[in-house]
Amino acid sequence: MYKDIDAEIEDFFKQGEEEIDAYLSSIGEEAVEANKRDGNYHNRTGRLRNSNYYKVSEHSLQIGNDAPYASEVSNRGYNVIDSGIQLLKKKVEDNL
Repeated sequence: MYKDIDAEIEDFFKQGEEEIDAYLSSIGEEAVEANKRDGNYHNRTGRLRNSNYYKVSEHSLQIGNDAPYASEVSNRGYNVIDSGIQLLKKKVEDNL
């Protein structure tokens, strides 16, 4: 009897974790698209714009840009990942 209840509880939490990860993936994709769309730098080679990424790990979301010069471009005042960050903040605030 208790094994059935334990299994149901475990399945319930697993389903919740999967839903959280799916939601984080969907807003991660939106953030990457916002970064690509709104980057206000001259995209000479396409590498900087195509180096935007998101990663879902342990029910948390990380976004970034792995081009070696991304932080330098950002420090010069250009929007490299700022749009994605703002989008994530809005999505989180809307769901609180």
